[in-house]
Amino acid sequence: MRNDRRTDSRTRFARPTDREAMIGLKKATILAALFLICSAAAAQDRPPDGGVAEAAGAGAVKAWYGRPTVRYAHGVLGDAIEAGSLIAIYEERRRDELVVPQTQVFEDITPRLADLDGDGRNEVIAIRTDVSAGAAVAIYHMVDGKLKERAATAPLGLTNRWLSLAGIADFRGDGRRQIAVVKTPHMGGTIEILALRGDALVSLYPPQPGYSTHIIGSRILSLAGVGNVNGDGAAELALPDQNRRRLIVLRFGSRVETVLVRDLPARINAQIRIEDRRNIAAPLDSGETARIRIPKLPEPP
Repeated sequence: MRNDRRTDSRTRFARPTDREAMIGLKKATILAALFLICSAAAAQDRPPDGGVAEAAGAGAVKAWYGRPTVRYAHGVLGDAIEAGSLIAIYEERRRDELVVPQTQVFEDITPRLADLDGDGRNEVIAIRTDVSAGAAVAIYHMVDGKLKERAATAPLGLTNRWLSLAGIADFRGDGRRQIAVVKTPHMGGTIEILALRGDALVSLYPPQPGYSTHIIGSRILSLAGVGNVNGDGAAELALPDQNRRRLIVLRFGSRVETVLVRDLPARINAQIRIEDRRNIAAPLDSGETARIRIPKLPEPP
């Protein structure tokens, strides 16, 4: 009998009372709620080094990337973490988040804001990648309070193919901004100048290969410098050649014109600076900075 009583006692001790069960259920509920809250908060976090783009005026005034994801393991920017969403705030204080499908990521760090069509409202410019077809330029705007795609280039065609947004400026002197893009900057580096025309991105010149504006694994998304070196109101583009041992300055009129080529003692490894109308500074991997004086340019063709 004593053995039976000890067995019953142990059984009663191991079995939780109704009150204990209720406490355990409450704890589990609280933990589950905390997990969901933390998960939701994590979903809104920016990717590593992700910044907030800001611009004055109308249209988009702030934009950033959210929902870090590792579903695309290209790692061209130094890690395998990309963004799964784009968030923008408009001047009317409207805010929206656009979440891309599982087949896409933003292979970028911080979006860009610029008025591309001259209507006085900023668009959002992003690098959006299809995980099986590579990177593309994508333009977004707000429609009825929702962030929507307005225009995009076709993806590059293969996975693990990326493009660099070299600069955004008025390259033609027509009062509108264009986008300088270097496609596959680590493999041939083809430059194109894109303009927003209606709801399409149009390439203004034949593509030209031989440039590089990014180092694999670098968080510096563009090595190119943008500025007006001859005071005519149209921006020039200073960028490295494919080997980064040569600095080239391009301008864009009726055609693409090379206005300066300068061999360098080491490779360009940080963003080129057009310091004023006639001087360029190019940081080199030797630790030096090459300083180049631009001669007075002839009138563009």
